[in-house]
Amino acid sequence: MDPVLRIVERSNQRGGRMLSVVDLLRAETLNRRQAAWLLARIEQGASWMVGARPGGAGKTTVMSALLAMLPAGERVRLTNPGSGWEMSRPGECIVAYEISRGYYDAYIWGADLAHMAALGACGCRLVTNLHADTLVEAREQIVRENGVPAEGFDAFGMFLPLAVRRRGLAVERVIPAIHYYRDGGWQVLDESEPPSEREEQIDAFLDDCARRELVTVCDVRKAWLEWQVAHPIG
Repeated sequence: MDPVLRIVERSNQRGGRMLSVVDLLRAETLNRRQAAWLLARIEQGASWMVGARPGGAGKTTVMSALLAMLPAGERVRLTNPGSGWEMSRPGECIVAYEISRGYYDAYIWGADLAHMAALGACGCRLVTNLHADTLVEAREQIVRENGVPAEGFDAFGMFLPLAVRRRGLAVERVIPAIHYYRDGGWQVLDESEPPSEREEQIDAFLDDCARRELVTVCDVRKAWLEWQVAHPIG
């Protein structure tokens, strides 16, 4: 199995089919502008963390759907003993299933989290989630509680807060805004700005996946890798 898909499937603690980016679009967890923008940044090596206070909100689902869109050949390691993640090099990806205390699969805290952040500041891609509803809460947890320097926090690159809303008997999960680090500070994606040419191409790719009923993580990743070969970054 593709090592990225292996790590995606391993994150599945609740059973059932893991959701893809196409699933998240159909559920309106992500809108089209957000999805294309995120995938364009992931192509370029961006890191991200997904945040929500409650357990079961869907943090891992969103994190893993995006993880499945890593470029081909990118080395990826979990933050588990013996995986060698501590020796990761720039251009490689480090995945922690959660920033939290406890000795669960690929959980990270304390000195290990500080080391992970330092590797991110040196050019590794970081992917994780945590119990935080806002960027302020995420910073409080990572910087104050774990002693991570500010530049280490900034290395996490993007923060995707996941809001859980009830509409009658239905439960909706929505990313209301995307926070990202650029030019020395954290900003919020302005979704009213025109998409780049690459984002328009990615939007067309996602449309094509939906039209062809490619919705599983495996099928969407396969189509994504084939599409990237046919449509290299200009």
